[in-house]
Amino acid sequence: MDVTSALLSAVLATVTQGGSEQPAAAATGAGALAAVTRALPRDAKKGVMQPPAGDGFLTIGSSHLPLAPISRFRNTQNLIVMPMQIQQSVDVLYLTDADGAVSRVWMLTPAEAAAWR
Repeated sequence: MDVTSALLSAVLATVTQGGSEQPAAAATGAGALAAVTRALPRDAKKGVMQPPAGDGFLTIGSSHLPLAPISRFRNTQNLIVMPMQIQQSVDVLYLTDADGAVSRVWMLTPAEAAAWR
């Protein structure tokens, strides 16, 4: 297997393993751009996250939670962002790992926040 085939195979494997984090285009009315919707995990917890302080912890609601070493933050467009880019309080869904550290965070649009449970 050459390098190009191996790289393509690795990329495709990563994309197919993404599961609930991949956006899916939703059809909209005639002449409108397709909206991006995303499948959010049903077992995620909802809260209001304060901007990260950079100390390895997150404040979500009244909880001060450790941040997992390999955590992912996704903005309202479902793009990965760095935690320090978040400059204001935001409604989020989050998952914790086996140690109780926050491993995944999805920033919610107002519509998603209103519709969540």
